[in-house]
Amino acid sequence: MPTPIKPLQWVGSSKKDLLAMPNDVVDVFGFALHLAQTGKKHDQAKPLKGFGGAEAKSGIETPKHEMDLIRDRLKAAQAHAKGA
Repeated sequence: MPTPIKPLQWVGSSKKDLLAMPNDVVDVFGFALHLAQTGKKHDQAKPLKGFGGAEAKSGIETPKHEMDLIRDRLKAAQAHAKGA
């Protein structure tokens, strides 16, 4: 039996922002999103610190305005999932 694919909900300008990137980036993100929809994880995917399960303290810090945007989009997606 095939793995069910979870729906993908675009929030705000996220789809437009993704499609504005170079084609090779869009391809990688598209495949990574497909894997996530089927409960899998892309080899290059990394957990984002501050969202549970991410305790890595190395690498480049995500700018505050980007983290704020991520939090806002996550809240909107959670509200949508609850039917609000």
